[in-house]
Parts: sequence; structure tokens; C-alpha cells
Amino acid sequence: MLKLTFLMKRKSGLSFAEFRDYYENHHAPMAAALCPNLVRYTRTYVTEGIPLSRRAPSSNVDFDCITECWYDVEGGWEERSKDLLPPHIFRQMAADEENFLDRPATRLLITEQEESPAKTLAGNQA
Repeated sequence: MLKLTFLMKRKSGLSFAEFRDYYENHHAPMAAALCPNLVRYTRTYVTEGIPLSRRAPSSNVDFDCITECWYDVEGGWEERSKDLLPPHIFRQMAADEENFLDRPATRLLITEQEESPAKTLAGNQA
């Protein structure tokens, strides 16, 4: 399983509501239908940034959405980046992204995820 995490910024001139509406009602359904091997697809919209320290410079966040895509493929990004999306689908997705994303500001994060077992979490203990 390969998981990709994207930090996405909306296109200048779009309100947050317009960005979210376009993403949810146009781009996400298209991606879900076209991307081979995509088995999980989440979008987490940033509604507020809160500094956790008085020394934090500000609460400004420079992205609007955290998108996570899970692909049912073997290997990591370096091995799969060239064949994850067929070129014709990549071009179609990229062209649509121009409608709502600041593509140069979008970041792809390659990550490794760890999760604590549910039974070890205080909120799950009786």
C-alpha cells in the first residue's frame, strides 16, 4: 500500500467555500473514477490554525486542504511515481486542478504512518 499526502492551496480569487465546493463536487469524483489502484481518498479541510505556543509567529496556515490518497500497489514513491497514473489521466487531472488549485504551492509529502493500538488509548478504557 502506498499513501500520498498533499498539502493543497486554493487558487487565488476563490473563496474557501468555492474551493471546497469545486473539489468535492467536481474534482474528487473525477479522481475517484479515474485513478487506477486508488482505494482510499480523504480530504481534510483546514478551518482554523491555532498556535500552540506564545512564541509561534502566527496562526496563518499556507494551505487549505490535506489530501490523502492510498493506492493498492507494491513499492514506494520512487519505484511507482512514473506509473502510478497513466499519462492521459495525469494530464486530465492536472488540467482540472488549474480550475481550483494553486498548483505551484501544492506539496506532496512522502510519509510513514504509525498508529497507537486503540486499547492503549485512555479514551477507550472503561
